[in-house]
Amino acid sequence: MNTNGHYYAPVVRTQVTIERIMFDVAAALIPSWIAGIIFFGFPALWIVLLSTAAAVLTEALIMRYPLNLGGIIADGSALVTGMLVGLILPPTVPWWIPIVGSIFAITIGKLVFGGLGSNIFNPALVGRAVLLLAFTAPMVKFVSPFDAVTEATPLLTMRAFDWKLIWGNVSGSIGETSAIAILIGAAYLLYRRHIDWRIPVGYAATAFAAAWLLGLDPWFAVTAGGLLFAAVFMATDMVTSPVNPMGRLLFGCGCGFLTIFLREFTSFPEGVTFAVLTMNAVVPLLDKLTVPVIFGASKTRDQRFRTTVSAAVIICLAWGALVLIDRIAPERVPVTAEGVYLPLEETLGTAEYQTALINDKVYYFTGSEDEPEKVALVGAEQGYHGPIYFYLVIDGSGEIEYLQILSHSDDPGLGTLITRSAFLDQFIGQNSDQLTLGVDIQGVTGATISSRAVVRGVSAELKRFRDNFYGPEAAEDAAYLDGVYLAEGSGFGGPLQVEVEITDGKIADVAILEHKETPGISDEALKLVPLRIVEANSPDVEAVTGATVSSEAVMAAVKQALAQAEVSSDSLDEPADELAGGVPDGVYRGSGAGFNGEILVDVTVSGGKVTAIDVVEHSDTGFIAEPTFAELIPQIVESQS
Repeated sequence: MNTNGHYYAPVVRTQVTIERIMFDVAAALIPSWIAGIIFFGFPALWIVLLSTAAAVLTEALIMRYPLNLGGIIADGSALVTGMLVGLILPPTVPWWIPIVGSIFAITIGKLVFGGLGSNIFNPALVGRAVLLLAFTAPMVKFVSPFDAVTEATPLLTMRAFDWKLIWGNVSGSIGETSAIAILIGAAYLLYRRHIDWRIPVGYAATAFAAAWLLGLDPWFAVTAGGLLFAAVFMATDMVTSPVNPMGRLLFGCGCGFLTIFLREFTSFPEGVTFAVLTMNAVVPLLDKLTVPVIFGASKTRDQRFRTTVSAAVIICLAWGALVLIDRIAPERVPVTAEGVYLPLEETLGTAEYQTALINDKVYYFTGSEDEPEKVALVGAEQGYHGPIYFYLVIDGSGEIEYLQILSHSDDPGLGTLITRSAFLDQFIGQNSDQLTLGVDIQGVTGATISSRAVVRGVSAELKRFRDNFYGPEAAEDAAYLDGVYLAEGSGFGGPLQVEVEITDGKIADVAILEHKETPGISDEALKLVPLRIVEANSPDVEAVTGATVSSEAVMAAVKQALAQAEVSSDSLDEPADELAGGVPDGVYRGSGAGFNGEILVDVTVSGGKVTAIDVVEHSDTGFIAEPTFAELIPQIVESQS
């Protein structure tokens, strides 16, 4: 008989500690974090750092841990919670969002229950739930990878599987987009035996089956959004998941079913957060229902019945609460771009609009893709100091019904004039053939570049709309041969050299290479005239007042370049037996891949033949490349091949 007052339960000795487990989980999260940094850039780095710092400091201060590295990190659980909070946030959130989310996760999600091992719900998801309900707008603002253009999450814009969902180059939360990175972390945790395969497999398999039964793309349902991330890192939390094998499998299945249910039948496009939190609430009942029976004993029918009924009641109450929230909340989450609310329902005339991602462009429309009635979109064009973002609504024929400037970086005074109705109302009722600045649209005095940028951007989006919904128009015969042409004009202070780039038979760019014009007087002309020429696809444009000579010099030089590029019937009919056969006389700039980078060359054509080749720039090793150029170039000119 034990007489010393101590009781010893059966225990298993192991080298695995809480600290070891937490640091392994943190290591498993690194691939997802790296993927987020690659796709979304610097914001993905500092958001996770902020959330992690806020989590460990909050726990250290409340628990009065020593304020040194060991005391702040403690057992590592706050470190993991902070990383998880940061990785499930969009890369566009303000700096204070990850801090607030981590504070709520540690305090409400963990410490209020008694700390590690006593919390009922996953702390990181508690933080996310609070942020979703309290700060909806920043939590649903996503950007596309690399170019940082605001767009909706794939759950709102896509309906079928795409390989981009595997790599992760789609809009979404920082750590949730790359399936490959998540699976690398999952493999590591399985190898370290820190998670049970039953939960993630049950989660993904049930979601796959539920999506298939509802007529959805099952592969899309599993790979889009945060389902895989939650299945690997959230649902497998040791504290908030069942301890029995069968309970874990049922837990994962419940999470998968609830996620698809919430996505399909409520306004919550993600569903993962509330699905996992709901199943966290029934973990004690799942443990009780699936506890192994001692040999020779059995559970009474009443015990099993009461446990099953209790679990069903809790799930039904949770569903009911979510449905109630769904009815109270707007049917659709407000759509924003550049932090500005998009009046989709007001401008499209209905809340029953559709969303589609066509050639990497998000469209909101009524009707069908084959016969759209109204289409809304967000576009952008480079202004004087930065991009100008605008919201555009057009009818099915491409006629403009609404235009709003969302944001711009131009001068606060004159630049702001493009946001006024006096300028924007000119676009209403116009189509792509009626957007000539100075004729159909009068620019804002003092904000000419900003005005032209808006016209250019709207024109480009109208063409893109036609191509995406009705197919590209048949290409017209090109007026000019593609290439880069050099020419000179006579300016006020001397020769002025320009470089004209022709793409698809049209003027794509005009660059001033050299000039001797008076600084301060000619600056506007040298900046505006090339833009006007590109926009009009013609050198005959309006000169800049006060710099007429400089303006005319640019136009004259461009005319000379275009004369070189002009397509003639003779050049089209001549056989191209020689290297430059059929190519008009002129200087052409081209590039090719060298050993250490691109090699830039100017090729002179005269009389239909290559007469000179000059290497303008290269990064190859000098003593090896220079003799090669000297020997090879004469051979090319001589053989014309």
